[in-house]
Amino acid sequence: MPTAKRHPNLSVVLARDSQKSEAPFMCPKCCAEVVLHKGSIKVHHFKHKPPVFCKRGEGESEQHMGAKLAIYDALRNEPNVSGLELEKDFGISVADVFAFISNVPVALEIQRSNLSVNDITQRTENYHQLGIAVLWIALHRPELESEKYSPNAWEKWCHAAYFGRVYYWAGGQSLRPTHFDALTLHVASTEWYESGGEHRSAGGYDRVSKRYRRPNHGAVVTISQSFRATNKDAFAKGTVSVPACRLFVDGQGTWWKK
Repeated sequence: MPTAKRHPNLSVVLARDSQKSEAPFMCPKCCAEVVLHKGSIKVHHFKHKPPVFCKRGEGESEQHMGAKLAIYDALRNEPNVSGLELEKDFGISVADVFAFISNVPVALEIQRSNLSVNDITQRTENYHQLGIAVLWIALHRPELESEKYSPNAWEKWCHAAYFGRVYYWAGGQSLRPTHFDALTLHVASTEWYESGGEHRSAGGYDRVSKRYRRPNHGAVVTISQSFRATNKDAFAKGTVSVPACRLFVDGQGTWWKK
């Protein structure tokens, strides 16, 4: 985790701005001692001393920490951004980045591979109860540049919640919204003869894939300038269920064919 509390005044500090000589440091959640790790390769971070019983920072990858810090840094000097905090703890949820953007309280949450759709749904409901708009941000995957892509459950949920788009981090505070178009697959025709000599054939038609979609990218947008808070009613279709929530959604119109 990139933040910790410094003993004895319990001020919140960033790992990159701290020195090992300033120890001891404490976990902001459980208050157990954490160790500062600063090297030349990995993102500077704090880590619990074993045995570990706290879930703060659990499952956080290098890419996740790097994106979180980059977004935080990019928003620091924006004139319409105030109250900016890294790892803001609301008790029921911890936002990766929190800020008032044009006076709107916004929680920015970045994808973690170990977060389930149930976790995302619960956190979204928690922010709704607090009157906070939430923006879920996915980390880029190379497969998104292909014509054939298989969205995971997390991406399907975001696609339904954010009115047909998923936001992928593009560096700094820039995001690339992506819509998933239906993908038509061709089933090749085949012919054969049954044991009794009867001629059979199959295939030779097109079908819409249940698994794959075609990524359709919109224009790149910025968190501080392109978004607005939007209330969304509860929604359910198939295996996807989105609760009533307050979302931070970009103002770009649909760029895909409906």
